[in-house]
Amino acid sequence: MNSLIHADQSLFLWLNNTLERSWLDPVMEAATALGNGFYLFPIGLLLMALFARKNFRRDFVLWASTSFVSFIVGTTLKHLVQRDRPLAAFHSAIASHAVTVHVLGPSLYANSFPSGHTFTAFSTASLFSSLYPPIAVPLFTLATLTGLSRIYVGAHFPLDVLGGAFIGLFSTFLVMRWIAPRWIRANAAKPEGPGTTP
Repeated sequence: MNSLIHADQSLFLWLNNTLERSWLDPVMEAATALGNGFYLFPIGLLLMALFARKNFRRDFVLWASTSFVSFIVGTTLKHLVQRDRPLAAFHSAIASHAVTVHVLGPSLYANSFPSGHTFTAFSTASLFSSLYPPIAVPLFTLATLTGLSRIYVGAHFPLDVLGGAFIGLFSTFLVMRWIAPRWIRANAAKPEGPGTTP
């Protein structure tokens, strides 16, 4: 386990330091914002308005369910694992100037695993990719960029991002496996209204 943590920390430092570019800062700040529900919610509504059409209500319920599952699982793990974020893990090394961490945004120190921004982005990307396959590639590309941005801004280790991505994917799997079929069966079983023709 110690060797895995050491490799994870080394990979973080390499990515965080190597990728740093002044022109890339605003790009990564925008990418990390995609994992924030405040920004993601209107984007999701726009996607459903464009692609859901008659299934808007169903898709909204599925999206809300996936987001809820990923939030519960991710938040629970954060408090159970209680992993230090990079700024806390490298505190002594940073103070002695042995390492440098590129930070954009607020300085965060606790509850690193898993990455909340990443599981939020991946739960949405995987759910909408299942519902609207033609836009799967751009959705997953943006979700991956969001995960990478969490390393770039100094907020998470690579394993935190991988864990967040897995939670997002797993949440969608559960919702599409258990909730979606029940929704379809329930609506198919509804009697037709008066005056309707079969």
